[in-house]
Amino acid sequence: MKRIRIGASDHLAIRPLLLGLVEHAPKGVELVYEEPGPLTVALERGDLDAALIPSIEYLRGVGAVALPGPALVANERTMGLVLVTEKPFSEIKRVAVEEFSGTPLVALRVVLDKLHGILPDLCILKRKPLGTSNWREEFDAALLMNDDALAYACGEKRPAESCHDVGEMWRSVFSSPLVVSVWAYNDPRLGKNIESILVSSRDRGVENIPAISESLAQTSLYDERFLHEYFSSAWSYDLGSGEEEGLRVLEDAACEYELLQTRRLKMFVTT
Repeated sequence: MKRIRIGASDHLAIRPLLLGLVEHAPKGVELVYEEPGPLTVALERGDLDAALIPSIEYLRGVGAVALPGPALVANERTMGLVLVTEKPFSEIKRVAVEEFSGTPLVALRVVLDKLHGILPDLCILKRKPLGTSNWREEFDAALLMNDDALAYACGEKRPAESCHDVGEMWRSVFSSPLVVSVWAYNDPRLGKNIESILVSSRDRGVENIPAISESLAQTSLYDERFLHEYFSSAWSYDLGSGEEEGLRVLEDAACEYELLQTRRLKMFVTT
């Protein structure tokens, strides 16, 4: 049987999606860890059979098929996608963002204009992660993501600094969820097998959030109760009909701001 290579990042937010793969990967299935940007490139090149990629990259054409079901969806307050600034929105001119910021970068562009009427320069930095860099010396704000954002949201703030949740802002504008990442794959012949593997992995993770939280509390900065709340409330792990509509809203908004040139969702697979 053909070996199946599946790629995902190791960020805290997606641990429930991966539990089944980590603990009980079927024979012939390999889980490859990498950041979302390189995962997107690897899937596009055919080096991976499936990967959890930013949803905006799927909308741009990466991957032949998006999997229905398992996904990473931001609820109203994720703490994993935050804009940090000491300035009022009207004075934000330059925002530091990490390379391969993906869906959050698009969402930030849209909500800053819709809510505050500003279109600042979004400056991609290829240096060390923003959470450990001196971005404040050159920029008015920074988009922090994933574990860096979570650490900032839970840490001690500078007196004049404010933190704004991008997922919350998105919902306030569109009344629909922000679909951050989707599973995509290339070979339709592997579709049923990949879907079975990833749905089973997600289901096992969601059912065992207490165990995931307990385990991570021993090695992370966060206690078990906080992690349980984070996994249970900040994120959703299902791409149902409401989330599919959220994906269409993302496509519409990205096209409106010319961040996408074509529409793709007519090819979206539902079951």
